[in-house]
Amino acid sequence: MTTLIWLRDDLRLADHPALTAACTGAHGPVVALWIHETRRTDEDNNRHGPRPLGAATRWWYHRSLQQLAPRLADLGIPLIFARGDAARIMRRVVDTLQPTFVHWTRRYAPAACRLDAAIKQELKSRTEVHSHPGSLLAEPWLMRTASGSHYQVFTPFSHAVADLPLTPLLPEPSPVDEPDGAATDLATLREDGVLHNLEDIGLLDDGPDWWEDTLAQHWEPGELAARQQLDAIDGWLPGYAKRRDLPGEETSTSRISPRLRCGELSPRQALAAARSSTAAGEDIAAWTRQLYWREFCWHLLHHREHLEDTPMRPAFEEFPYHPDDHLVRAWRQGRTGIDLVDGGMWQLWQTGWMHNRVRMVAASLFTKNMLQPWQDGEQWFWETLVDADEANNPISWQWVAGSGADAAPYFRIFNPELQRTRFDPHSSYVKRWIPEGLARPVVPVVDLAESRREALAAYEQVRAASAAHARPQRG
Repeated sequence: MTTLIWLRDDLRLADHPALTAACTGAHGPVVALWIHETRRTDEDNNRHGPRPLGAATRWWYHRSLQQLAPRLADLGIPLIFARGDAARIMRRVVDTLQPTFVHWTRRYAPAACRLDAAIKQELKSRTEVHSHPGSLLAEPWLMRTASGSHYQVFTPFSHAVADLPLTPLLPEPSPVDEPDGAATDLATLREDGVLHNLEDIGLLDDGPDWWEDTLAQHWEPGELAARQQLDAIDGWLPGYAKRRDLPGEETSTSRISPRLRCGELSPRQALAAARSSTAAGEDIAAWTRQLYWREFCWHLLHHREHLEDTPMRPAFEEFPYHPDDHLVRAWRQGRTGIDLVDGGMWQLWQTGWMHNRVRMVAASLFTKNMLQPWQDGEQWFWETLVDADEANNPISWQWVAGSGADAAPYFRIFNPELQRTRFDPHSSYVKRWIPEGLARPVVPVVDLAESRREALAAYEQVRAASAAHARPQRG
């Protein structure tokens, strides 16, 4: 009576409803499976499966899985790995192991939901499949406005989530019986080429180990490191409300976003830690607001597909961008001649992370002053950020670009020089991240004043076209 748990973006033991259910109800071996999934698109242009991981996130998952495997082994649970079409792999694994139960944590992006529903439907004649919450504070379909629709504005959504009760966190499960009971079947799956070693499922790029001199110097993935970081909340949360926009201060933000991204921490753990912190109320409110923004992004994505490449405001389909490879290259390489942006892009390249204030400024320069398509900038962040998730990354880019969920009736353009003067007045951030002696243009690649006028003119074109399209026709 084997039990299978399919892990995805939930690489932890504590506060894990699916893992707890698998261990509690087990009357035999429990096996954990993680798949480096591919995504397919059918003839009707429907996507099936999660968005393929970017390079920096793949590195993080590889290291986090390395840390998770021995901790699961201590519970008597082998962690096995596969790569490819998740539906095919799940079919083969279930047919071989013949589990009595299959458990997984729910996913909320429409393409992933579509795949999970199809797998659940196929497996229900073979086994009993259970999906569980665990990645969000609230299920997206349960969060409704007074009119019964899903939320489209952040502030009322955040108030609704804040009012939800927080039930007690789940402890790590106890060890299971018969830890080696599935060994023969697992050996068969390896011989058949269904299962692989972690090193062979393609999470790390071929060629030079670029991550050793960059990401690995700044991060220690894994649940234990994540919990140590969260346990230190009384050291970094006090003063957060005033310091969170200062990129030059090391403790201005929590830096737990990659922990939430791959599920080393649950959002419930994060919220519980904040609410029990000794920090001032304004600091707790400012930080939990970031958790609610993450929640809001997943709420929107669940109800609206294709947000990684389709603007939420249809009028922006016609925004007059001017693709320019030279400008894109300068932006990616941190050679725009604009200090705060270049500092941010070098921090990103070295660490796989960028301070949130600088992310907004860099995205604004890219989409507004440079008039480059937001999708291209979003894709670069997707590849290079260790915390790039399927909801927060595209929706945050759309918010900056003006095409997303935004109640503001104007077109935001951040002035990067004013932002630097205000939030990095002593250039400590810029000096830390821009390499000494780096060849950068003396004159910025775009004139900020002129490009701002061009961006506003482009926005007026879109607004006028949208108004004309919406105006009732006579005759």
